[in-house]
Amino acid sequence: MEQQESQGIVYQTTTSSDEWWKDQQKDRLTIPPDNILKRLILRTWHSSPAGGHLGRDETTRQITECYHWIGAKDWIADYIKGCTTCQQYKNLIHKLKTPLYCIPVPTSPAPFKQIVLDLITGLPKSNDYDTILTIVDHGCSRAAIFLPCKTIIMGPQIASLYLYHMYCWYGLPHKVISD
Repeated sequence: MEQQESQGIVYQTTTSSDEWWKDQQKDRLTIPPDNILKRLILRTWHSSPAGGHLGRDETTRQITECYHWIGAKDWIADYIKGCTTCQQYKNLIHKLKTPLYCIPVPTSPAPFKQIVLDLITGLPKSNDYDTILTIVDHGCSRAAIFLPCKTIIMGPQIASLYLYHMYCWYGLPHKVISD
């Protein structure tokens, strides 16, 4: 503490019974390099029922408002990383990903009995077409058929494209998957 006092970081104050050190900037109580004392402060301000496990940022703000020691922010962050209550109940700040749905495949599939339909849109015009209907065999071969069409295509037109290009070869599918 004497070294910090000589550097003008802290000053000593004395009461009738004790000596205290305070920092020059914000007049906060300066804590000596004593981990037991630091843990006691953290238990009081963070882990006690009055502290309420407010998390790293709020606990750091409250403690550094009243106390000062070198490396306080890192020390407090490490303490809270080890706090089981905070780790168990902390707010999730990252977006949870939706789990992917796995589409089951039949054990002995026939070609194009389970298909996936999708439209690829926003393409430049070619022979008056600007969209591609993709029909993918999702069961047997993973083969794909690409049929040109227009953006204004609706369900009945998709069905007639399937009827004209696919039905004569493979019949009706058992399952159609589309978004």
